[in-house]
Amino acid sequence: MAHTRGAFVQIGAARDGLDPYLGCARARGMTAVLVETPAYLRWRRRLRRHPFDLELPVPEPEDTRQVGDALRAAEITPALVLAGFDRYVPSAFRLAAAVGAAPRFRAGRPFIPPDKAAQRAALRRHAPTVLQPGYGQVAAPGAVGADGPAERPADRVGPALAALAFPQVVKPIDGAGGLGVFLVRDEAERTRALRDAAASANYGGAAFGGLLVEEHISGTEYSVQCLAHNGQARLLTFCEKLVLSEPNGELQGFREAGHLAAPGRSAPPALKALVQACVTATGYDEGPFHIDVIENGKGPFFIEMGFRLSGFGLVALVSRVSGLDWAEHTFATHLDGAAPDEPSHEPPDASRDGSRRRPAAGQLLATDPGQLARARTLAAGQGHIRVEASPPEPGLEGFTARELAGLAPDRQRHAAVLGRVTVEHEDPAWVRERLLYCAESGPVD
Repeated sequence: MAHTRGAFVQIGAARDGLDPYLGCARARGMTAVLVETPAYLRWRRRLRRHPFDLELPVPEPEDTRQVGDALRAAEITPALVLAGFDRYVPSAFRLAAAVGAAPRFRAGRPFIPPDKAAQRAALRRHAPTVLQPGYGQVAAPGAVGADGPAERPADRVGPALAALAFPQVVKPIDGAGGLGVFLVRDEAERTRALRDAAASANYGGAAFGGLLVEEHISGTEYSVQCLAHNGQARLLTFCEKLVLSEPNGELQGFREAGHLAAPGRSAPPALKALVQACVTATGYDEGPFHIDVIENGKGPFFIEMGFRLSGFGLVALVSRVSGLDWAEHTFATHLDGAAPDEPSHEPPDASRDGSRRRPAAGQLLATDPGQLARARTLAAGQGHIRVEASPPEPGLEGFTARELAGLAPDRQRHAAVLGRVTVEHEDPAWVRERLLYCAESGPVD
């Protein structure tokens, strides 16, 4: 095999099937390499996803040493390393620093992405005015949190948790895609949730690094899609989220089902200030990120931050609403040092190439046949609604019991999505009304 230099290496496949980085790499003439578990690579092929130029099976992509060994064996020298999925974000940054590839940060220091608990600690130290829920951390045996040793499992109802008001949310500090998240109403439910979450596995089958218990904040949930450049945050879009409750064993969980997007330039000042505070507090100088917040009468509350492109098909929604290619701007920032485009001053319903762009767009990830049926009924009579069915879940033949256990989170969280419903219109209220109608479960009346 000839030695390949200047390659783009993506650790972890995007679960929504969009693969936005793949087109960016090919447009630049870069060899595109995907690193994933052997089981998920086979699963992905059965889903008929776009193939990368080279797909490297690695048993544990979260292990930088294993990834580095596989790249050296394949004679691949990366120029850019990015994560395609939350689970492998730390591995991507560690590998980039180890091999001298982009992303590179100011003063040459490596960036190690903080987990959900460490994000809260960083904001508490460097941006104390940012609102956060009350929280406590439960660590795996022997683990050390951002503020020193965290609670041991035997001390789960310690002072930090006893001071929290119910209802509460229990979630992994290093989970993704809503995996292992529980809403609890009392101490008995919290004990059960801690037990169930600790016994659950992360994507790929590894154990979670620890658990976070936080007070549940009532309000409107938002997800903000951003890009950092030279330590400055640029908001591309912000999305009002439709979050549905769903059973999670004997308890209640959540599913992030829908998003109503608006241009970042129209975000309120308090939200813009929170986003910049997060960039500054975490030291994230360059690259894509997203932040989840909950807004109520007190203001926006920080929930968590992800150091990558959003999943759930939001990359396409960002393009529809902002007219910007989030993935391409990521490549330009990391490889060329280019700042993202300034907001367009053109009318909100026109894009630069003269084609129409809707000022409001939303999407629903349908997990119930009735949701798809409602959407198809609306789409038949209205041109502003599009329904895309997901490919059928692949067969399980040929996978070992261990591989199926590692694929279980994907089958639980992603294979359950039956299709994507996209709604575009000049009126955001029109989009919201139809998304809510489609989100109803059960048969169509």
